[in-house]
Amino acid sequence: LFTSGGPGGRPGGAPRPERGRDLETEVHISFEQAMEGAQVPVNVPLSAPCPTCHGTGAKPGTAPKVCSLCQGRGVEAESQGLFSISQPCRKCGGTGTEITDPCATCSGSGQTRQVKRYRVNIPAGVREGGRVRLAGKGEPGRRGGAAGDLYVVTRVAASPLFKRRADNLEVEVPVTIPEAIRGATIEVPTLNGSKRIRVAPGTQHGTVQRLRGEGPPRLGGRGRGDIHYRLVIDVPRSLSQEQREAVDDLAAVIDDNPRERILGGEAKS
Repeated sequence: LFTSGGPGGRPGGAPRPERGRDLETEVHISFEQAMEGAQVPVNVPLSAPCPTCHGTGAKPGTAPKVCSLCQGRGVEAESQGLFSISQPCRKCGGTGTEITDPCATCSGSGQTRQVKRYRVNIPAGVREGGRVRLAGKGEPGRRGGAAGDLYVVTRVAASPLFKRRADNLEVEVPVTIPEAIRGATIEVPTLNGSKRIRVAPGTQHGTVQRLRGEGPPRLGGRGRGDIHYRLVIDVPRSLSQEQREAVDDLAAVIDDNPRERILGGEAKS
């Protein structure tokens, strides 16, 4: 630290207040809690003012004294021509005070490790890795400085059904071969139950249909995302004799080779 002029480097020479450190912790929530919002408890270990000396570091009934080396400035300065080089006082560590009779509880540090318990409001629609800020709930400041903030990182359990994609959800929905060919009205899951959508005749494997406004709430009250349904044609792994005959009848009626479109008409059925 370089300062111009005489020693001290700060008007009045008093040590600056120090803001407390920001803290970060994680909270694990279910997929449903992420969609609906929830209030969850978190336990945060942090340094807090000693309850015995109230943060002074001195034995009750005594008080810290002005540092005899830096005279309360918290820094030592060495003049070098037009400049002075300042560094924290080697005796008081930059506090500007020294404790001759330390508190037995905190050994003169003025702080003890404590566990604080908070209830955190998780907003509806929060994503995996989202951060919720609790202002002033971090480490306490020193010498009158403000406390830091607490950041709660959300870890959202995976849903067995829905996959999150930005503001939307995706889900695979199986459809039968007759439903894909003829079309059908089918029931699909939503966050609040189920709804019915129309499968158009001739629907292809992987076709995506959307329900607007049925997805996760957008943070900040900006409405809701959508749910995207990816239609997956469910092909039976085995057929009964009756089913095989029905498929043979269908194949005889639909006399078409779709591979001709990619092989220039050379494919043979």
